[in-house]
Amino acid sequence: MMKHLRATLFIGLLLAGLLAAGAAAASEAMDITSECLFEASYTVRKTSQMTDGKYTTYFQTNKVHQPYVIVTSPAGIEAYGVYICFAVQPENWLLQTMVNGEWYTVAEMTDEYMHVYIPLYGTREFRIIAEDNGKNQEMSINEIFIFSQGDIPDWVQRWEPTPEDADIMFLVAHPDDELIFLGGAIPTYAVEQQRKVLVVYMTYSNTTRRSELLNGLWAMGMRQYPVIGEFYDTYKKSADDMADAWNKKKANTFVVGIVRKYKPKVIVTHDYDGEYGHGAHKLTAQIAERAYLYAGNAEYYTDSAEEYGVWQPLKLYSHLYPENQIIMDWSVPLINMGGKTGLELAIEAYALHVTQETSGMSVEETGAEYDNRVFGLVYSEVGEDVLKNDFLENVLEPVTYVPAPELEQPE
Repeated sequence: MMKHLRATLFIGLLLAGLLAAGAAAASEAMDITSECLFEASYTVRKTSQMTDGKYTTYFQTNKVHQPYVIVTSPAGIEAYGVYICFAVQPENWLLQTMVNGEWYTVAEMTDEYMHVYIPLYGTREFRIIAEDNGKNQEMSINEIFIFSQGDIPDWVQRWEPTPEDADIMFLVAHPDDELIFLGGAIPTYAVEQQRKVLVVYMTYSNTTRRSELLNGLWAMGMRQYPVIGEFYDTYKKSADDMADAWNKKKANTFVVGIVRKYKPKVIVTHDYDGEYGHGAHKLTAQIAERAYLYAGNAEYYTDSAEEYGVWQPLKLYSHLYPENQIIMDWSVPLINMGGKTGLELAIEAYALHVTQETSGMSVEETGAEYDNRVFGLVYSEVGEDVLKNDFLENVLEPVTYVPAPELEQPE
């Protein structure tokens, strides 16, 4: 009897192990992109340019009435999710699946996020198509990834809305400035402390660099979508020349509107001397100062005052500002990021800015030369810092670690 029971238990445990192994294997979604077929509205570009794993290449339709891309999964494998990294997307577009010979709308989308994941629930054929707005439109995709059934990899970006009533706003000129000159600030505040962090870029430079900035933010644990301006990326040494290139009035209006809309308590920005002398960095610091001084006054920039109301930030910091300096420590292991330090995460994120490999810049060297730990308190409504190691000192109760919520898998 005992021998029979042991045998029964052994078989039961073996079956349970096999079932568990099968369940574990089934839980991991496969990337089936390379096995899918792609058909697009009229274009001279190859669809392979959005499946080559390179954000420096892209697929683009011609301008037509309703541009589309149709995807067919391989025989015997259904698609359960699609991750699209757009270069240019229609203002409004649809994700549709084929059901009994007709297109059925699964999702109605806008151009809010440039990297988008949409669950598909099992289909052999789907399409991405612009909504009919009566005009010719184009669609351009840097990369697209199709997944089978299972858990979606963590690197697939599922962005949350930009935080309203933000605790802290990091304002920089270009993609990668937030890494080189702010060091480990973003993972420290957004991930380890679970603060409401707003990252704002004046320019995204080009569509490849915009994808790189999103990839870098996501890799650091950032989940709130940034604000990405559309000002022209050019190099000027002086802030005045940069003001002409950007249209300073337009740039001031843009940032004042952002401050009023998202209501950051603290603003952190570039060095007034532009770190190594970049005019865009200099001008961004000036624009941040003007936003701090005028966003709380309804007599200035009246359009955004009427739309969002006014808002007075409590503190403004500038990188390397010589007065009221604080020194941040980016070498602290972050529990929510597996013990990696903020600086290590910034270095890893910078590696995803592939187009900048030959720029001569780096978080390790450039960020050390223009010490990304050092900031100065330019203005404060809450008094001077005492501890001098926290952007939110005198604003919010200090915390060093708050458990991060797990990334939910789509149902």
